[in-house]
Amino acid sequence: MQFIKTSIFLFALCMSVNSIAGSYLNWQMDRIDFLNKGKKISIRTGFLKANPDVPFKGNILYYQGLADSMLNHDPLFEVLIKDGYRVIAFDYMGQGGSLGSMNYTKIQNINRLGDLVISKYKRNDGANHKYHIIGWSTGGLAAYKKAYLDKGKTVKSITLIAPGISPRYLVGEGLFNWPIDEITIRTLTTNRFIGVNDPHEDAIYPASPAHVLKFSINLQMQAYKARRSWKISKAVKGFVLLSDPRIDTYVNSNKTLKAIKKNARHFKTLLYKNTLHEIDNEEESTAKLVRRDILNFINNQ
Repeated sequence: MQFIKTSIFLFALCMSVNSIAGSYLNWQMDRIDFLNKGKKISIRTGFLKANPDVPFKGNILYYQGLADSMLNHDPLFEVLIKDGYRVIAFDYMGQGGSLGSMNYTKIQNINRLGDLVISKYKRNDGANHKYHIIGWSTGGLAAYKKAYLDKGKTVKSITLIAPGISPRYLVGEGLFNWPIDEITIRTLTTNRFIGVNDPHEDAIYPASPAHVLKFSINLQMQAYKARRSWKISKAVKGFVLLSDPRIDTYVNSNKTLKAIKKNARHFKTLLYKNTLHEIDNEEESTAKLVRRDILNFINNQ
């Protein structure tokens, strides 16, 4: 029985890498081996080509959130590639199309993975040798740490979407139905995608931070350090998109804003009212505004 389950999982994984069922963008997919504690972990990676009909503007590396997938944000990526950017992404260990366990993922090795992936797919065109990072939630915290360590040597700008700089201890359904601590679409976005394309191609996994306690502890510890002492060099430009602190059950936007004003005063910040955690996949009127704001910020760097 275990052999059958494993075979089914590997078949599904192979299909997700090669066919990208349901994704309407032309992902160029591959895999890399990531060395973690002496073991090679197979990581799903890929990129979207920049629109060849406009001048190439640069590379954007996407850092995903907990239980996220590199395939779940195509509407945002479509706006970016149409304007001349190459979008590069990868799945963390144990989620999306990557093997291993999310329990072994740390903010530190997200950046190690990011360095490997950008070196694999980065397109170098003269002045475009530096790249941009967009990070959502957990990925926002990892991108913030990358900016803190990098000091503008390779990173041109970071865009943080509801970043995990001040993550809550009970998330998703946990704030309303304690002790159930569960990540669900209805707590991520108010958009129900009725009659329109739902960008969430891969299922939410892991379903709760409680299932990956080692990761969750690392996240909270790194977030504490970020709020306390990670001062960002002015060589790295930043844009922080904040969700509505009244209803986002994953991060505390007010505490995040306070930390940004303390450690990265040169960053641009915007708060979007009536939004849950996945701002770029919110109701279409809001999401279009968010995507336009992100594009305008990156274009001006």
